[in-house]
Order: sequence, then structure tokens, then C-alpha cells
Amino acid sequence: MIKSLLVRSANFLLGFAIVAAFFLLGSWLHGLGLPIPGGVLGLILFFLALQVGLVKLKWVERTAGLLLRHMVLLFVPLTVGLMEMGELLSKQALAISASLLVSLVAVLLTTGLLGKWLLPAHAAGADAGTEAANES
Repeated sequence: MIKSLLVRSANFLLGFAIVAAFFLLGSWLHGLGLPIPGGVLGLILFFLALQVGLVKLKWVERTAGLLLRHMVLLFVPLTVGLMEMGELLSKQALAISASLLVSLVAVLLTTGLLGKWLLPAHAAGADAGTEAANES
């Protein structure tokens, strides 16, 4: 039982070390002058390492599950910081709301147009199959 607990703990720590290493690598690259935030760079590098097979999913699955289960706790400092900036946020409410609305519309349009552009070949194949079934 203790051996099993030690193995699970070691696997968790290995996964945490891998996730932390990619975060630190991304932060380091950002510090070298890349204009993308370090966390995002680390996530991209982590994704690529998973796709290439450099990192195995089973190595990080337990750690990722734990972090996802407790993600709400990771946002508490952000929420407290926003609450402390209430006066500033209320003064800038119109500008913030306009910015959120414009970015929402931009994301919706980009997603819709990109989906329309990427899916015509797939949709045409699906339509042909539907038409063949209707003719039978």
C-alpha cells in the first residue's frame, strides 16, 4: 500500500515537473523577446511535445486532472485583484464593455468565416451522400 502511494506520488510529481518545465520554458522564451505571453508559449510547446510523442499523456494525465479539478481556486487571486480595482473599473466601464463587445463580434465572425472556409469540401461530400440516399 505504501509502495503504491509512493509510486502515485512520484508519477504526480513527474507530471507536475513536466508541466512546470514547459511553463518556465515559455516564460524564458518570452523573456528573450518573443511577443507571446510565456504561459501561452509553454502551452504551445507542451501541445507540440505531446503531438510528437516527446511527452506521453500518461506522464501528465494525473497532474492535469488535479489542476483542472481545482482550477477555480487558481482564479481567486485574479478575482480579489479585480475587486480591489472596483473604482478604476467603474470609471472605465464603457471602454471595457465596448472592447468586450468588439472582441466578441470579432471572434464570432472569425470562427464562422473560418469554419465556412474550411468545411465546404467536407460539407459537399456529406451533401452528395445525402442526395444519393434520397434518390434510392
